[in-house]
Amino acid sequence: MHELTEEALVAASVDITWREFTVAGRLSEWFWPPRFETTAVVELRELGRWEVRSVPVDMAVEGTVLTFEAPRALRLGWRWAGEEHTTDVEIELQSAADAATRVIVRHSGFATSEERDNHIDGWSSCLQRLVDRHGGAPGEHL
Repeated sequence: MHELTEEALVAASVDITWREFTVAGRLSEWFWPPRFETTAVVELRELGRWEVRSVPVDMAVEGTVLTFEAPRALRLGWRWAGEEHTTDVEIELQSAADAATRVIVRHSGFATSEERDNHIDGWSSCLQRLVDRHGGAPGEHL
């Protein structure tokens, strides 16, 4: 199986960054580009739903909360709508200098390197939107 790790430095506290991933209204504001008209559902409980959906683009992640340790770690079963294969996403938040947060995304369980590579691009642009949302300068994405 193939895996990836992507990181970003977000100019917001761990608590604020945690809410960006766990409050549906906040998640939908940045996770995908605005033209996607993103909606989200977050049920922060074991086996709760963690879903991000775009009707205009006709795509969705239908995730399941596997574990969480507020406000530091979130583990999701990750499945694209219409697909059967589930991968594993771990999101870790670490305190960094100047009240910033280091976001570390580990995504594993890809069947092919091509599938993993497609997700590298996706996570990179996603995390850059989170950096930008909090006033980060270009290049702060690690």
